[in-house]
Amino acid sequence: MINPLRQPWQWWFEWGITALLIAGVILTSFNIYPLNIYILLVSNLGWVIQAVMWRKTSLFVVQLVVTMIYVIGIINTLL
Repeated sequence: MINPLRQPWQWWFEWGITALLIAGVILTSFNIYPLNIYILLVSNLGWVIQAVMWRKTSLFVVQLVVTMIYVIGIINTLL
């Protein structure tokens, strides 16, 4: 667990990307497309970065795969 007094930027980063992820899920539930894909891409990319900082391989793999799925979705919308 991150101590917000020792590394406040990591604490804010973690909760910022969590809020962004929740916002992306809300946009998806209201079918606001393709904005939901962009928001979810950024938030999952943030979790990839967070997983590297925490050295959590399982979190890294899951978020990297999800991020790649969103990139494929964005490419599909552009074609």
